[in-house]
Amino acid sequence: MRTPANLDDVVAELAAIRLLLTAARPVVTSNAPAPKYAPSTASSEGPPPQPSEVVENPGDVQVHFGKNSGKPLSELSERSLAWYASEQPPRLDNTGKPFPPRQVEITLRNAARTLWHTRAGTLGAAANVAAANLVKQVETVDDASIPF
Repeated sequence: MRTPANLDDVVAELAAIRLLLTAARPVVTSNAPAPKYAPSTASSEGPPPQPSEVVENPGDVQVHFGKNSGKPLSELSERSLAWYASEQPPRLDNTGKPFPPRQVEITLRNAARTLWHTRAGTLGAAANVAAANLVKQVETVDDASIPF
């Protein structure tokens, strides 16, 4: 059984903890509830990133998981396509270390990005960057190293 002196100590400690927690909590000025999930990057930050590799016939690539499993990307809505094209958080193992992405995931993401940017007419930006990098590499070649 606890004595009143010990209870006073416990109450004082709890009051100190409550004070620390309220000081660390951000102040919310609106009555709107906090979101239960983080929105995808496609809807909150504009268009999805350019594909790291342009996929031929991106509309034929099929989704391999979830509610759209087995459907080709060309049959998906604009919102679903943007979600598959957005950058998703990595899957973590038991130690908290991220798994490396599987090839099927990379292909799906690049196909979704290729299809999204093709529909939006912005896919040429990636091709222009790749061509500019290729021109830079060609310009750095020394004429003496050409064997003819």
